[in-house]
Amino acid sequence: MTLVIRQIEVPITEELVNLSVDESQLPFVGITSEIVQTSLSKPLETQWIIYSNDIAVGFFLLDQDYANTMKDAPAGAVGLRAYFIDQRYQGLGLAKSSLSLITDQFHSWLNIAPCELYLTVNCKNTVAYQLYQKVGFEDTEELYLGGAAGPQHIMCFKSKKPR
Repeated sequence: MTLVIRQIEVPITEELVNLSVDESQLPFVGITSEIVQTSLSKPLETQWIIYSNDIAVGFFLLDQDYANTMKDAPAGAVGLRAYFIDQRYQGLGLAKSSLSLITDQFHSWLNIAPCELYLTVNCKNTVAYQLYQKVGFEDTEELYLGGAAGPQHIMCFKSKKPR
């Protein structure tokens, strides 16, 4: 399996709009086309597609304005938002592999110094919570209470500083 992550280009392609999650996951993620359209108006948010063997299998946003949105995030922290693997490709190890690639490379893609990467995950979404822990995210022991689907754990990945 060859995993590649690329920043999206406008106009939005059909392969991106066709990415989706199971109906039971929609409250946690949302609808891809709506996420992208909202994100495109935010200059400090970038949109990314995860490819496996040249097939679009997932999506996420990197938010460089995260500290202004999440009051407890330190200045300069980046937010991982709207991360998901398409329902057709779940269960193949792509989430763990792509998250490892994201945590290793996000600062290079954004052309910034290594920094902390934050995300929120719904308290009901135990599968995602455990996955994030496996790839190195730590629970900050604080909750974000502004989520439409209920309270969310705030998690942080501490980037390794270059020596």
